[in-house]
Amino acid sequence: MSGTGAIDPAMTDRLVDTLSGHLRSVPPDVDWSTVRLPDLGLDSMSAIELVLTIEERFGVQFPDELLVRETFEYLSSLEAAVRSMLGERT
Repeated sequence: MSGTGAIDPAMTDRLVDTLSGHLRSVPPDVDWSTVRLPDLGLDSMSAIELVLTIEERFGVQFPDELLVRETFEYLSSLEAAVRSMLGERT
């Protein structure tokens, strides 16, 4: 990334790839803009594993205030959290 604060569109693809490895069931026609992550099998244990994977893959550390259910409700909320940790504007 250039450090300009611009959004990295490839980050969404990396996040979906990362997330998919922690879900039980992702239909091929999933609509990431509307589906709830818990409906795809993201439970509390898989969310903990996901946090660790995101921290490693993106080089970030989740602050306590983002370790809440709302962060892991939708792809958009998770993506906003990761972007905020990376310093990107949404």
